[in-house]
Amino acid sequence: MQCRDFREVADSYLSDELLIETNHDVIAHLEACADCRRELAARRELRATLRASFESAAELQIDNSFAAHLRAQLRATALNQASKSISSNRAWLAVAACLLVAFTFGLVLVRHRLQSPTGQRVAIDKDNSNNTEAKQPAPQPRADGANAAVNIVMRELTRFAVGNHRNCAVKFNLPEAPIDIEAAGLKYDRAYINLKQTVTNQLAASSASMEFVEAHSCVFEGRRFAHLVLRQNGRLVSFLITNLDAKETAIQRTQAKTDINEQVIACSQIEGYQVSCFETARHAVFVVSDLSEAGNLNVARSLAPIVYKHLSQAEGIA
Repeated sequence: MQCRDFREVADSYLSDELLIETNHDVIAHLEACADCRRELAARRELRATLRASFESAAELQIDNSFAAHLRAQLRATALNQASKSISSNRAWLAVAACLLVAFTFGLVLVRHRLQSPTGQRVAIDKDNSNNTEAKQPAPQPRADGANAAVNIVMRELTRFAVGNHRNCAVKFNLPEAPIDIEAAGLKYDRAYINLKQTVTNQLAASSASMEFVEAHSCVFEGRRFAHLVLRQNGRLVSFLITNLDAKETAIQRTQAKTDINEQVIACSQIEGYQVSCFETARHAVFVVSDLSEAGNLNVARSLAPIVYKHLSQAEGIA
């Protein structure tokens, strides 16, 4: 992207109106061009100044007397409509009561006739009933597929994972700066220690086309993640690990599976992002990207065994 191209889309970028791919191009250009960074900062400041001036302009403030008159008029209209609604509801209740009485009378009459059959009809009905029971197949156990519904804890955490991917990997918009993943491991969660090395070693040993971008620990809406950013076919992929608290761990334990291949599922699609997920005894793991569902799931499953093993060892249960 050239500076001229950036100036054409700068306002759309500030308004979050660009496609993900264009956002990536803008971010890459801003990293290399100091002039465009200064221009973007100036535009952002100008927009903030205009908004503040517009909101504080005296001629745009609502007149107090007009506001009071409008409030009284709206209240009177609402009360009048409520009174009419009550009268109408009473009429409908009377009609409904009549229909209910008629229906009840008809139901009693039908049941009375059905309960007084001839002896021949009783015998026939009994014989038919026996034949039906003999032909009825035995109930089969209900099978649970590997892709069963994700439990409520994972559904809630999925929202955090997508928000983190969008506001950290795609376009940074977090109030708290990320920290080194090893430092976060020493301070917050020992499972983060050597996690980066584990993943990069696996990528180097595999024939996959994935490339490692960066690793850090960040916080989205109060929840801390280990965040590994990868790139697959030119698209960013977030591998996110978060610790489960005691309540979440208790819920997860009732539904845990021992086979990691059964655990890794395509658990959601939010705002155009595919999400695959799995869990260990005390951690939830999410893979978020704008790849296809199958592509995102393949990325998750290619790294899930080694990540699961690393987390389980850190938790002391491997």
